[in-house]
Amino acid sequence: MKLPLKVIAVVLLVAAIGAGGMRHFRMHEWMGMHGGMRGMMTEGHSAVPAAAPAAVGRFRCMPCHALHEGGVGPAFTWVAWRHRGEPGALEPLASFIEQGGNGSWGGTMPNQHVPTADAHDIARWIMALPPEPPPGRDTDR
Repeated sequence: MKLPLKVIAVVLLVAAIGAGGMRHFRMHEWMGMHGGMRGMMTEGHSAVPAAAPAAVGRFRCMPCHALHEGGVGPAFTWVAWRHRGEPGALEPLASFIEQGGNGSWGGTMPNQHVPTADAHDIARWIMALPPEPPPGRDTDR
């Protein structure tokens, strides 16, 4: 079953506002990201799974993570920045999303019991985001 983009947007909006509050959510950035990725999130583009944004909402990622700002966990664009150009980065990232554990950002991510397929979808979605370095970082990882 393919969900319309508007349904996915509402799910993420409700998850971000209801669970994490507005400090993790900036509407103009969120809409800009999805507007820019709309072409990548179609059935014809295999790099970014269309179901990934719904999975991010379903597994409650947004209370701890945001798109561009750090919260309890790193921003998704920071994760994309850290792993950009890293061969084989997708598998360990997907495994970490699936199982949780002690992260390389200094915190612990709980095991949200994310199924393997959804973890891979979310990891591919994160890796397809435009990478942004965390504040105070330029090119080093």
